[in-house]
Amino acid sequence: MKDGQIPIRTIIVNILSILVFQNVSKSTAALAKHFTKAGLLLALLASTSCDSVNSGNEPPPMPLAANQLPSSANYRIQVGDMVDVFVLEDNTFNGTFIIRSSGDIIMPKVGRVGVQGLSLSEAEARIKQTLQANQLKLATVIVDPGTRGETEAGGLTLRMSGEIAHSGRVTIRPLGDAPVSAYQAVIDSGGFKPFANKKKAYILRNSPAGVTRINVNFDAVETGKADDPTVIEGDCIVVPKKTFGL
Repeated sequence: MKDGQIPIRTIIVNILSILVFQNVSKSTAALAKHFTKAGLLLALLASTSCDSVNSGNEPPPMPLAANQLPSSANYRIQVGDMVDVFVLEDNTFNGTFIIRSSGDIIMPKVGRVGVQGLSLSEAEARIKQTLQANQLKLATVIVDPGTRGETEAGGLTLRMSGEIAHSGRVTIRPLGDAPVSAYQAVIDSGGFKPFANKKKAYILRNSPAGVTRINVNFDAVETGKADDPTVIEGDCIVVPKKTFGL
């Protein structure tokens, strides 16, 4: 018996006591009528009791786990990758394109379109904008990931400076669908030298507006207290040397 349920035997005894107390004994038909009502009452009570027990024991719906997101959620297009481009309105623009060292693809009748470092949806928007500027009134663009760079040169070309084991120009291959991060780039380049000032590191990034400096605290990244920034083609990662006072 579940907690909170009234035993069936107790319900029957109570009903019979009421019938006897009221001297209901006129005829078999009358008794049958009363017992029919009692049976309906019992069925209703049993149904209500079961419903309340079941509703209390039903597990809540499980939320969608974060790791059930599609693999393309974190995908960023890198140099050396292959992408499939589909334009629904005009299939002459369709094709499989490799991301060149300059970070762009070359599409027929369009020319260069820069897509390096973009997500798939951002690349779709970039190509759509380019097509609608001088080729189509309306462009529906789909970009699917092909294969990541499989050649020796596939990956990001970065520059390392300062207290990093391998300084100079390096090529960093992505891990799965994840974009290349600054910490991964340093580790793949041999890691930090003994006197590296990991709290004062920074990334130098060229852009049409000039050079941007992005500060990075690798100590905080290692302990999970800071995000590991994504790097893009041509970035320079600088790790200065610790200075010691006399």
